[in-house]
This record gives sequence, C-alpha cells and structure tokens, in this order.
Amino acid sequence: MDSFADRTKRRLRDELLDAAQDAIETGGYDGLRMAEVARRTGVSRQTVYNEFGDKWGVLEAVAARETERFLLDVNGALAEQTDPIDGLRAAVERALTLAGENPLVKAALGQPGSDQASQLLTTRGQQVLELAHLRLDAHVREHWPEVPAEDATSCVDVALRVVISHIVTPGPPPAVVAAQLARVLSPFLAESRRLHV
Repeated sequence: MDSFADRTKRRLRDELLDAAQDAIETGGYDGLRMAEVARRTGVSRQTVYNEFGDKWGVLEAVAARETERFLLDVNGALAEQTDPIDGLRAAVERALTLAGENPLVKAALGQPGSDQASQLLTTRGQQVLELAHLRLDAHVREHWPEVPAEDATSCVDVALRVVISHIVTPGPPPAVVAAQLARVLSPFLAESRRLHV
C-alpha cells in the first residue's frame, strides 16, 4: 500500500499536470508558464521546477500522461476484435479519431509555440513513440499470440508511424487511413501467421 506521502505527491503531480495541460490547451506551448502552473495549484514556482526540471519537462510529462490515457482507448478498440487485421483497423481509426478531437493535440499543432510542442510528435518524439510502442506491442502479443513476436513488433511500429504522420499532417478520414493500412499489412500478417502455425 502506498504511504500518505506517496499519495500526496502523486495528487500534487496530477494537479500540476492538470494546470499545465489547461495552460497548453488555452495558449499553446507559449502559454505554458511555470509561475502560472504554480499559482493554479497553490505551490511555489520552485516546486514546479523540482518536479519537472523545466518547461520542456512539463510538456513531456503532460504528453506522457495524455499518451497513457489515449492508449487505454486505443487498446480498447484492439481488444474488441478477435482478428489482428480487424484490430489494427479499429485501433488506427480510433487513434486518428481521438487525435483529431483532442484539445492537447490541437494545441500542440496549432497554438502559439506549436513549432516547439509539435516536436513531441516529430523530431523529439522518441518518448511518446516508445511509450506507445511498448503498450501496444504488449497488448498485441497478449491478445494475438499466434502472431510471431517480431512480426507483431514490426506491425505496431509501422502502424504507429503512419498514425503519427497522419496526426501531424492529416490526410483522408480516419476510416480510410485505417482501411488502407489494414489492406497493406494484411498479406504480411496472414503470411506470418501461416508460416508459424
């Protein structure tokens, strides 16, 4: 069981992240101010710096938390399907739909400072990519053990990169992108499963 101090620290971190996320959604990365996050949560600015290091650390922490939330929903779409291709299609469609509606994603790509915030999905996106890859790969391996691990990892990697690309530069509707990706990866997964049965 967590100690009172651990629970209190976790609550404070969540409150700091809530305040930071609200600031980003309202004013973009440029609107994120350590002093304002501190004021909204009733702590000193130094407390915010101690928890996250700097403004970029706050942004990364907000992005990591939102990615975890996002992946719960995407994994739900995967879990609703018994077939890996159907699961891939459902997960990609859900991911792109969620991203298109997400205020944090919209702020990261379209608010003041979005050139910096969007780096979490592009040039400095390793943290988000690794977290998403880890969670999705584990889910795929658990739910579809007939897909060889290496092939599951390859499919997750390709799907993630396509999804991130479409989040950053939207293209066709989510259902169309999902169907395209499923059509492209379907022969690969079918052959992989056939060879390993």
